[in-house]
Amino acid sequence: MSKIVMFLLLLVAFSHQLMAIEEGKVRILAIDGGGIRGILPSVILKQFELSLQKLNSSARIAEYFDVVAGTSTGGLIAALLTAPDPQNKDRPLYSADDILQFYRQHGPSIFTEDPNWYV
Repeated sequence: MSKIVMFLLLLVAFSHQLMAIEEGKVRILAIDGGGIRGILPSVILKQFELSLQKLNSSARIAEYFDVVAGTSTGGLIAALLTAPDPQNKDRPLYSADDILQFYRQHGPSIFTEDPNWYV
């Protein structure tokens, strides 16, 4: 399925949220895929979140975007960024640093270099 079709499906899925956005402005965070290279956007997102936390010490990236989406490993990052905290459904469970640590710890076992991984 093409990236454009996936993006449009996500827009439809989140249309109820988009209707509530003021002044027609939609803040979209799109995260590209790339297997273990997902660690690169994770590093950038961590730095971005640290910058936001200079203004608000408890800031999480997902709180600043209306739609967060990604392809492949970017979709995994998007899901982790937007997963709700069971104790506070209005707050994301994971920080960007949590996601970076997830990639460092589990990346090698998830993203194998074995060319026969699909067999």
